[in-house]
Amino acid sequence: MVSALNFTLALLQHDPTPAAVNTSIARIGKSLEDSSANNADMLVVPEASLTGYNIPLDTALSVAVERESATTEQLQALCQKTATALTYGFIEREGKQLFNTVQIIDASGEIKTHYRKTHLWGELDRSLFQPGDTYSDIVDINGWKIALLICYDIEFPENARHHALKGCELLLVPTALMTPWTFVARHMAKVRAAENQLYLAYANYCGAENPIEYVGNSCIIGPDGEDLARATDKPAQLYATLSKSAIEQIRKKLPYHQDRRPELYSAN
Repeated sequence: MVSALNFTLALLQHDPTPAAVNTSIARIGKSLEDSSANNADMLVVPEASLTGYNIPLDTALSVAVERESATTEQLQALCQKTATALTYGFIEREGKQLFNTVQIIDASGEIKTHYRKTHLWGELDRSLFQPGDTYSDIVDINGWKIALLICYDIEFPENARHHALKGCELLLVPTALMTPWTFVARHMAKVRAAENQLYLAYANYCGAENPIEYVGNSCIIGPDGEDLARATDKPAQLYATLSKSAIEQIRKKLPYHQDRRPELYSAN
């Protein structure tokens, strides 16, 4: 691993494997091994990668996992084995309620933060999930301040700005972006990184899940809005090394945070 001034991120884009948790765990394990071999500090995978995303309610209820469970323990052990942190999405069960959730496990196997999608997308999300009602914590992983959003969340500028103003340096966005919304991955994610002057990782699926066709285009974007790595519409594992000095330099050149005038901005 490199110094805290730098952070190497791995991002996995893959075909969905709905309702096949053991297959997903095996895929994550292999990807963590590849990440470790490439000296990555963390691996991030798509929205609900562990359980599948576009699945019927009865199936979702059968494969959903609790935040802390035997499944979680398997992933914690893989992180410890590979000395690599993991950010992964899953359908979470709490009592009779389901949530669209992302969790970070660090390289020692500790759960660092847990986030439930706050902005539900369309009938698909609303037919399955309850909305979360709080932002993720900003957590320290190897000296970097990291926060979470999920898919549709990034399409609301207030969400990324909230984390930026709280000191976030790396915003992780597991997603399940489908046709015809490719512009979100190609353009909107880049704008969110640039306007908030932070690194942004957007981890999507490729292939299909039931009738949904995913657009790929997973990417790791710099604080200047430029791609550091981008996938096509095929499975891929991306890598990029992030630098705190790049954040400092762009914030000096374009002092967006310093020049804000919040007294003018309506809450509405």
